[in-house]
Amino acid sequence: MGKRGRPAGVDSSVTRKRILDAARSVFSMKGYDGASILKIAETADLVPSAIYHHFENKETLYMAVFEDTADAIWGSVSLASEEKTLVEAFSHLIESSRKIADDFPGHSAFLGAMPHEARFHPDYEKLMNRRAEFQDQTFQSLASLGKRTGEFPELSESELKEVIRCLVMGWFFERHFRHAEIPGSGDSIAKFIRVIT
Repeated sequence: MGKRGRPAGVDSSVTRKRILDAARSVFSMKGYDGASILKIAETADLVPSAIYHHFENKETLYMAVFEDTADAIWGSVSLASEEKTLVEAFSHLIESSRKIADDFPGHSAFLGAMPHEARFHPDYEKLMNRRAEFQDQTFQSLASLGKRTGEFPELSESELKEVIRCLVMGWFFERHFRHAEIPGSGDSIAKFIRVIT
């Protein structure tokens, strides 16, 4: 049976994180419609009233999980563009993505399920748009870096951006759907970038 509200002496932010982690796991496994506040509360080892203390309803909780997930993922991978070369940035991006997938498997699963959720819940199309904006910003930053360093003189910045998108998203989705990285795939992408520069 769940604990009554937040455990004594536990910071409210700790409880909120516990709820977000539990909700991310349940939403990833069961989808938005299949998830219930009761199941999320059980997963967090809380009673439903503790969740309603932090979130008005399931919709606001889903939105909060998206924000928390996006901040964790894009905040980490966006640092790749601060490297000195695109080759180094790709290595950073792949390592960051691996670390996120290993340390926070629910994050990738949650974002990977979003296109499906948006099909059945048009209100979440705006979240898909936000996700696309995050991706565009990251790939644009990497393409700009590649052009500044002169690593890809034969490609325009917009062409380089799309090449980067295809490589990264193809690798990401293969890893996501297989629930594991294809051995050597990340290293092969990094080597490919080194060879063609």
